[in-house]
Amino acid sequence: MGTSLRAKIMTGVIALLVLFAAALTITLYFVKDSGEEVRGIAEYHVPIMAKVNALDVYTYELELLAHDMSEQIRVMEPEKIRHHLARAKQLEEIITRLFTESIDLCEKGSNDSRNDIEDRLVMAKLLGSLKNLNQQTMGFVQTAMQTIDLGSKGKPVEARASLLKMEEYSVLDQIFEKTRQAANRLILDSASETAGNIFTIIWTNIAIFTLAGFLGLIVFLVITGRLQTAFHRLTVAFRKTADGELTDPLPITSQDEIGDLTDSFNHMVEQLKSKEKLREAFGQFLDPRIVANVVDPSTGELKEVAERRRVTIFFSDIANFSTIGEQLTAASLVKLLNRYFTVSTQAVRRHHGIVDKFIGDAVMAFWASPFSEGESHARDGCFACLDLLESFVKVRGEIPDLTGLRRNAPRFHVRMALATGDTVIGTVGSDTTKSFTVIGDTVNTASRLEGVNKIYGTSVLLNEECYRLAESHIEAREIDLVTVLGKAEPVRIYELLGRVGSLDGATQRLANLYADSLQLYREQQWEEATKAFQECLRIRPDDGPSLEFLTRIPALKKNAPPENWDGVWQTSTK
Repeated sequence: MGTSLRAKIMTGVIALLVLFAAALTITLYFVKDSGEEVRGIAEYHVPIMAKVNALDVYTYELELLAHDMSEQIRVMEPEKIRHHLARAKQLEEIITRLFTESIDLCEKGSNDSRNDIEDRLVMAKLLGSLKNLNQQTMGFVQTAMQTIDLGSKGKPVEARASLLKMEEYSVLDQIFEKTRQAANRLILDSASETAGNIFTIIWTNIAIFTLAGFLGLIVFLVITGRLQTAFHRLTVAFRKTADGELTDPLPITSQDEIGDLTDSFNHMVEQLKSKEKLREAFGQFLDPRIVANVVDPSTGELKEVAERRRVTIFFSDIANFSTIGEQLTAASLVKLLNRYFTVSTQAVRRHHGIVDKFIGDAVMAFWASPFSEGESHARDGCFACLDLLESFVKVRGEIPDLTGLRRNAPRFHVRMALATGDTVIGTVGSDTTKSFTVIGDTVNTASRLEGVNKIYGTSVLLNEECYRLAESHIEAREIDLVTVLGKAEPVRIYELLGRVGSLDGATQRLANLYADSLQLYREQQWEEATKAFQECLRIRPDDGPSLEFLTRIPALKKNAPPENWDGVWQTSTK
């Protein structure tokens, strides 16, 4: 592995600290040299000049500390922060003391008779300048101390705002300069040399801090630029991955932690791609929603799920499939079945259903919670059947292309049934092979009702419980009360006609007239029932249920049922 990010950042920080140390060392050296020069001058003039120069240096140093604490606080070590705070407080005390001593010296000098009149006047003027400078500098010091204090408390925004206020004291440089000029007239050549040292200190610090700032800027731009580019690339890739878009591998541009993170991300994406391919492959055999319910997410192991719920079961079957199979080649037959299974699966899944299995040309599916919310499973099943009726119309138009038969194409008609009732739902199978399915009497009822469509010439039949649950969402008509094979109790069956409010006038009249006809039939009013069913045929000549009853009534008239007959019709359809 290459140099770590931490090492790269620390290298830049150490370089800056070395430059700051050099600046401080040079500053202290020239201050010390200036102090030695000043100490050799007269009792008043040189000390005053030395204190004025020291005030200039210390206020400048305080300003530098304020800049440092507001701009470099994020990368500054705690030890250095404590050092800056201590130094700032020390500078505040020194500045206060120097002003006091300077003013005292000027007062003594202006009143000292040993000085000539001209020097005493200059000292008196210098006293006024020092007092004015003292007032201005104390405001500057308070602002600088506030900036340093905010920076030490981790408030960089407030610290920078306070730092801007320090610009209001830019006039201090002019006042200091005038004060130095006045003091220069008192110390002559020694003062000039001292002033030279002060300017050397200033320009040396400017040069070093300029170099430090330039180096810091370069380090900042290089490191943050690389970090920003790398993290932006990773962020975009992570967002795409979270949205399901698996990206191509990202380039690894460094051998540090960012490179390791990029490599890990690429490895994760490859694993996700592999799992996605596996999920897509197995999704053709097993509905992903079932996997989510039967696999324990914490362990990845198969849960043994078995419980009794109210479920809606669906069965569909292609009418006269055996005859169709005799007309088609194997390839054409498979194409037709695949198209039929595809539209069936799409409609079932679109309305929250689960396709359980394909049995020859039959489709078995079911609706249950949590796939359908609450008791909406019957409604979802009805909506899926209505969608299928529309889809099968389109499939009939595709028969010539699917089978290759331009003439005498087989008639494509699908019978469907829905039955709602209590059913056992869960994982069933051996130790090595399992399926998630439904078991129970309701399954048998749905299967039988699909076959009952043959008797009445209908496309979709519902049992009574399914109709009652979906009644507020659909239009349907009661067809009959029948017993199906394998079930002793009669089943009231309904034909699904459409979504609620979708019936045209003719279909609505047919439904109402058929209900009246069915009631006359159950009351054994054969003549009236016959006439009523015939009226139904005038509305729809091919109405299967009406035709069935008109076929049934003559036999019932000949062999009248008992008076307590409940109208139940025994079917033998498998």
